[in-house]
Amino acid sequence: MGFFSTRNQPPSPQSQPQPGQPQPAAARPAPAAAPDEPRPFRRIRPGQPTDRREAGLSSRLVEGLLLKTLKQEGALSEQELSAFLLLPAGCFRTELQSLYQRQCLDSPVAMKFDLTTKGRELTHHYESEDTYVGPAPVSFQAYREAVLAQAQLGRRISQEEFDRAFAHMPAPAEMRRLLKEAFNAKQVMLLWGPPGNGKSLWSDSLHSLLTDPIILPHAFEFNNKVIQYFDPAFHKPLAELMQREDAMFAEAPSVTDKPDRRWLICRPPLVTVGTEFRVEHFEIAFDGKFHAPQHLKANNGIFIFDDLGRQAQDHNMILNQFIYPLEQQETIIHFAGGSSIRAPYKQRLILSTNLNFRQVIDDAFARRLLYQVLVNRPTDDQWKEIIANVARANGVTGEALIDELGRKLLYWFKRDGRVVRASDPRGLFRMVDATLDEGETVAAQLTPELWERVYHQYPASYEKDATGYLVEEATNDDFRAAVGSLARRREVDPGGAEALAEEALRHFHAQGRFIRPVDAGNLFAMADGAREAAQSVAQWLTPENWRRLLEEYPNFTAADAERMRGTTGLAGK
Repeated sequence: MGFFSTRNQPPSPQSQPQPGQPQPAAARPAPAAAPDEPRPFRRIRPGQPTDRREAGLSSRLVEGLLLKTLKQEGALSEQELSAFLLLPAGCFRTELQSLYQRQCLDSPVAMKFDLTTKGRELTHHYESEDTYVGPAPVSFQAYREAVLAQAQLGRRISQEEFDRAFAHMPAPAEMRRLLKEAFNAKQVMLLWGPPGNGKSLWSDSLHSLLTDPIILPHAFEFNNKVIQYFDPAFHKPLAELMQREDAMFAEAPSVTDKPDRRWLICRPPLVTVGTEFRVEHFEIAFDGKFHAPQHLKANNGIFIFDDLGRQAQDHNMILNQFIYPLEQQETIIHFAGGSSIRAPYKQRLILSTNLNFRQVIDDAFARRLLYQVLVNRPTDDQWKEIIANVARANGVTGEALIDELGRKLLYWFKRDGRVVRASDPRGLFRMVDATLDEGETVAAQLTPELWERVYHQYPASYEKDATGYLVEEATNDDFRAAVGSLARRREVDPGGAEALAEEALRHFHAQGRFIRPVDAGNLFAMADGAREAAQSVAQWLTPENWRRLLEEYPNFTAADAERMRGTTGLAGK
């Protein structure tokens, strides 16, 4: 039986599959419906098999499943066995009768079967091989065809669709463009950058672009071994869609029109592994039952390898296991005993690290990283946008209050020399929520005073303590130009802007300061946070206030810059 069999449901002429390319029924467009005619519902799962051979199972495997099921569940009727194994009775009736005739089964209650002493002895023999009890597996060939057919589905995402899907996640346009292209390319993708800025959030969120449901089996059979495949940690069944499909075909005259319940309709999988992942996890595990490895469970979905470089085992040994699958689009999976399976490898691989990836990834793998996406610290404007989004998500509605929260928080971070991270607003609001009594809400209780108290309690991460960053030096002219540009945006007159720049440079040189390109922006962010709500930045920027701001601004020396060029963290601009 072919994958997504549509016996008694011939596809329309314009949707005939191309030679050598199996296409699931879900991918075949239905004939055009009249304007007022509902679109016909097509079965997603394959049709039910009529006998054991069509189910792709050996007699020996079916016999073992029957015995182990009866041992676990007790006496069952043929209909109850069918419901437990998710298999039509015609697929196991011959084996059931054979066991009865060989006196391995008895019928203590009319129409029900149970184990005899001889049957228990035979069951023990099957259990010595594996203890799997559950839905009947599909054949490995059927699983293989399903993965390959579904890998052909889907379409390219436009930039407009991508931006609309992630409008709630502020990011530079160039980063969004690169993420969209990497997703469409279906190539391995590396997300790198300093911690706390959304690498895990972005890698998880890209999964939302996979909108088409897929089918996957409870288990598949290989050489009379049942490999459990369905994993509720990674596979999310679409129960409503399966119920609708079951109901639609419940009255179908032929069993072959009804969906094969050994398959589940699910969302595309999202499998995430981290520091615990080891080379051995690429093999089929055995704990009395055989379990498919995690990277196989990610087929037709996304596999995320998080915290790259922090594994207890050499991470390059682990990465090397992906080289053959990435090149050949198949993976060789070994059993503990030495035999192996060649399975399709059809998934998007995303790597994530906050280390210097040029140092932690060897050349053999690095040349395959066509898409290297820097997830950097947010700009000041992006950070305030994140604060506003998190505030609204917590029920805060006053735009004046939201604006003040963002301005003040940015001022405090710049004044104290803290590292600005995209995750900070979420952490701060969690701490605000923890201050509430039963029945209170963030929106009702959040005040500027509470916001400042929580800020001082929030764990600090200082720029001068960071390592692994290339810190650029700005010339005096660079700094003057940056101040002039920022001043114009805030309607400060050119003469006043020039005076501000010269006063700052005198102060910096007196301190022996290492001047960075970010310094001008930091000072104007502090001015924006220090002003009153009714004031503009231009009104607040008096010579006295500017001098006070310069005194508050933390010093940064050449020695600090040299230390930040260490090798333990991110190496990049």
